[in-house]
Amino acid sequence: MNETKWLTGQDGEAMLELVADRLSPRQLVLLAAAYLRRLWDLLPEGVLRQAVDFAERATHPMPAKTRREWIGKIDASVPAAVGAAELAQREIVRSCDPDAADIDQPVLSRPGQVAPAFPLFQSASRNARNAIEAIADAVTEAAQAVRVLFTEPSEEMLGLARGRVEEASGTRTNANHAANNAIRLKGRGDEIADQAAGAKNKRLYEAIALEEVRKAEEGTNRQDGDDFDAEEKRDRAARKILAGFLREIVGNPFTPPRFEASWLTSDVVALAQGIFDDRAFDRMPILADALLDADCDEETVLRHLRGTERSVLEQPIHVRGCWVIECALSRFVPLPAASPDKKKRPRRRRDPFDDFDLDFPADPADDQLA
Repeated sequence: MNETKWLTGQDGEAMLELVADRLSPRQLVLLAAAYLRRLWDLLPEGVLRQAVDFAERATHPMPAKTRREWIGKIDASVPAAVGAAELAQREIVRSCDPDAADIDQPVLSRPGQVAPAFPLFQSASRNARNAIEAIADAVTEAAQAVRVLFTEPSEEMLGLARGRVEEASGTRTNANHAANNAIRLKGRGDEIADQAAGAKNKRLYEAIALEEVRKAEEGTNRQDGDDFDAEEKRDRAARKILAGFLREIVGNPFTPPRFEASWLTSDVVALAQGIFDDRAFDRMPILADALLDADCDEETVLRHLRGTERSVLEQPIHVRGCWVIECALSRFVPLPAASPDKKKRPRRRRDPFDDFDLDFPADPADDQLA
């Protein structure tokens, strides 16, 4: 890894290997929170969103008591969050009758009667129930990812948060796929029922319905399978996202940014604080103008704010912890120099809650917010 690869590359894993042991606790938390923001629409209003916001704002390592309190609040909020998600998903697939998913045979008025569209309605019901169950799992996994934010900041914590965000994201995709399938199959069932109503050969329409169900199930199995190409695409996308977040929060570890104290006018500081507080990244170009008024001539800073960086193929998605905002708020600390005898080390992920010990002395006054 060299400076050019850092500034232009998309291999976030290689970039993380370079800086992981030099990231500050705050940077680790901000990276994990940036990942969690990808699940924002999955997190209901209330405790789970408040927890992410709190973790982003904390400028000092959280004391044990504070972390314990937040974990307790997160755990207590999960049942209601899951219930709300299930209700919302149930409303989406209500017409598909998810409660009929276990009915194996149609209710017929006489022996030998055929219900041609029943296989489609049956499959729609199963998909509807699966959609409800999957969205509940996705919210549970998202809450677990939020919980990780309140463990001890470390590379291990970041890895676990990333993994759980990816799990929740994948489960949400499966939930959406099942819901879409349910609605499509129900609609097709209505069509087959109408077409077969006056037909003499109802068995033909039953065969058509069975074939459509088979194709739908094959499509689901292909999506859920371990397709190598799909897995490779997901891996590349994950590395690319990590690369973008590292550039956003770390900046350039090879060349620390120049940011003069004389540029910190009241306008600059107020704008930077407002952008951080409100996550109003659309104001970044305005901050660039304010810095220009303060005689800032650092091209790297101005280009990052304006989204015109020359070195990157895709402009950054700004997050809390952006290195320019941190500089403007006098919080940015360049990474320490790398150890000359640094060796690659295997990364091992485990669940820190198996042996999570928060019983060390801490001063609640240290819990400062930006």
